[in-house]
Parts: sequence; C-alpha cells; structure tokens
Amino acid sequence: MELTYDGLRTDELQGTTQADYLIAFDAHLCLVESATTIFDEPGFPVVELARSLLLWLRDPARGDFEFDSMSYEERGVISIWKVAAGWAVGSVLAPGARTTPADWRVVDECCRRFIARVEADLGTLGLDPVEVLRR
Repeated sequence: MELTYDGLRTDELQGTTQADYLIAFDAHLCLVESATTIFDEPGFPVVELARSLLLWLRDPARGDFEFDSMSYEERGVISIWKVAAGWAVGSVLAPGARTTPADWRVVDECCRRFIARVEADLGTLGLDPVEVLRR
C-alpha cells in the first residue's frame, strides 16, 4: 500500500501562516495497492494530510482516521479503518474501494513514508517542516 503524490503546486500560496501552507500546497494524490489505484485525486492538500496523519499517529488513543480537511466538505476523503483482519485505507469519495486489510506496521510505514516525503519537499522549498507540520 502506498500514498503517493506528484506535481506539487505552490502557486496558490498567499501568506506565511501554518494554515496558508496546509491548504495552499496541493498535488495529484494516489492511493495504490499492488498496482491497483484505490483512490486518485488531483489538487489534493498533501501538506494538510501529512499534518493530520502525523497528529493521528502520535495519539496513544488512536482510533479510525478520517481526514477532516479545510478543502473538502466531506470528512474522510482519506480514511483508515480498523477492521477485523487489520487496517484498511480508502476514501468516502470512492465508496466500496479500499485496500485489503493490513497489519498496523504496514499502515504505519505507509503514513510515515508519505509524511517524510512531504517534509523533504517542504525543505526543498526552503520551509522548515517542523514549523509547518509539527507545531
């Protein structure tokens, strides 16, 4: 399972607050499992997703994850559910399409790879990833 993105766009950035960075940077996001695309969305707020995932991973009382984005009316554009056989990832925008259940380790690694990539891209843009994602 892999959360990937390409085509990071920064042209919508109008300010320098954390909220500006979270919603102004978007990219083409894909959730892929074994060469099958589960979810594909252009113009996705990847920085905001990275921050939300980071907060969720830190929460010791972690339950299901439902991305609550400033850019979407729907809650759960990316969702991670605890299911009987492990954890599944999908989107409310693609009902019925989700990854096969996986161990927590697989989901955790997927999320951390995604966050690390966003952090690296923020650094390349001359921004401090700690200031943007972790405060």
